[in-house]
Amino acid sequence: MSFGQVTALLTFVFSMGTIAVTYFVGTSQGTAELCNPFLDGCTDITHTGMKGDAGFIFRGGMIMACAFMLVWWQVMRVWLAAHSNNIALNAMQFFGVIAALGLMAGTAVLLPEKADTHWGVHVRGANLFFQGMLVALTISYVLTWRAQKAGLAVPSMRIKTGLMLILWFMFIAFTGVTVGVEISHGKRIIEWWATLFIGFYFLSSVWDWKSVRLVAN
Repeated sequence: MSFGQVTALLTFVFSMGTIAVTYFVGTSQGTAELCNPFLDGCTDITHTGMKGDAGFIFRGGMIMACAFMLVWWQVMRVWLAAHSNNIALNAMQFFGVIAALGLMAGTAVLLPEKADTHWGVHVRGANLFFQGMLVALTISYVLTWRAQKAGLAVPSMRIKTGLMLILWFMFIAFTGVTVGVEISHGKRIIEWWATLFIGFYFLSSVWDWKSVRLVAN
């Protein structure tokens, strides 16, 4: 696999894989409620990764995932550079990096007890992730679409189109994806699905970045 493909794959594995493992450990140890959160919304992602072993897995795994997101955005910039202007690329990378750093900060302050957690930082960081990532992915999608028209091979374009339509439908229909200390049943369901679709967008670049390699000048 190329450097680009490995980056896309590991970004997905560390983000979605961490959430899956955390939820499994949390429900096994009784620190998270067992259900199908994509349909039942019995818990949000934050509260699956606060207590017990799940908390350590969640914090470590998600901070690593954020680090890979930063690399993912740099690879995306390099891949599109020949077909896009610097202003658009700077805007795309700015929002992508801010979103990843927001999630990193929001995750780092999570502690086993609610009273010990800095909820202001967590809530702002999590919301910055969802809102910043939507803006960054939208800019990335438009630039990718234009690059394809200019001759860039984008095998995952249909997948990316479907994911963007779903994400924007969720954002409009449910007045955005917002996170709070306590959120409604419906918001919890949207949070799970939105996170999954963002993860799939990261993964979709595995098909596009076959020739993106790390080289020394």
